[in-house]
Amino acid sequence: MADSVVGQILLFAAGAVTAIISMWLGSLVFFRLMERRERRRLLQTQLAELVSQAYEVEQWLRRLRSAELLNGPPLEEPSPMKQVNMIARLFVPELRAEVKRLNSAVVAFEAWVEQGAAEKRSERRITQATLDKYPVVQRAVLECITELANKAERVTRR
Repeated sequence: MADSVVGQILLFAAGAVTAIISMWLGSLVFFRLMERRERRRLLQTQLAELVSQAYEVEQWLRRLRSAELLNGPPLEEPSPMKQVNMIARLFVPELRAEVKRLNSAVVAFEAWVEQGAAEKRSERRITQATLDKYPVVQRAVLECITELANKAERVTRR
């Protein structure tokens, strides 16, 4: 009789321990899955913002060109490239190479604008050679943005 009571107590204790461990493991797995889902959601949000800001860079460069070379309204807002760089650095290291290429294309575009502005100040006009470079520098920026957007899409799917 004592053996049967001890056996029942041991069975009950083993069952209770198993239930506690199962609940603990279930909670741990659940929270890990939720954490992974939340991290993925944050990554997708940051990728969307990164690509959006990259397209804004192209618009900002057009406004820069207009302000400096075509007597358009002055450009008062800062370049969105700062935002692109920050998001890539903090959230999406996989896109650093594409962002670096975009940075280079933006610097080349800004140098082209500076060259045109210098010609406009000194010669009162922009030379045809400088004007002919516009499609090249613009295309370089657009290609970098497209490359960045395509890679961001691939990163989102992983």
